Amino acid sequence: MSERWKLICKLKDVPLGGGARLVPRGLAWQELPGVALFRTDEVSVHAVLECQGVDPRFSKARRYSVRVENFKVYLDLDELSAPASQAEAALAGQFGVATSLVAYCY
Repeated sequence: MSERWKLICKLKDVPLGGGARLVPRGLAWQELPGVALFRTDEVSVHAVLECQGVDPRFSKARRYSVRVENFKVYLDLDELSAPASQAEAALAGQFGVATSLVAYCY
């Protein structure tokens, strides 16, 4: 899979020591789970598929590639656009999964 990195937010926008920043996925009508970003230390950011009621740090949900450069967080756009499950692929249909990241670009 090729890597097309998409700027998501500044590093300081991802909570340190608990909590997560949610990155929405999908078109408005798809109601897809987002990607939860969380930090484990000053510069380490992890991204996992959002699971309702489950702490993303301990989840076995799908993980996404993260790149941190110059205190900015990037996610692989191709990974974000790929369906996370067969059910999600069926829901996306011919439209695929569109990532709604516009609000997070700087």
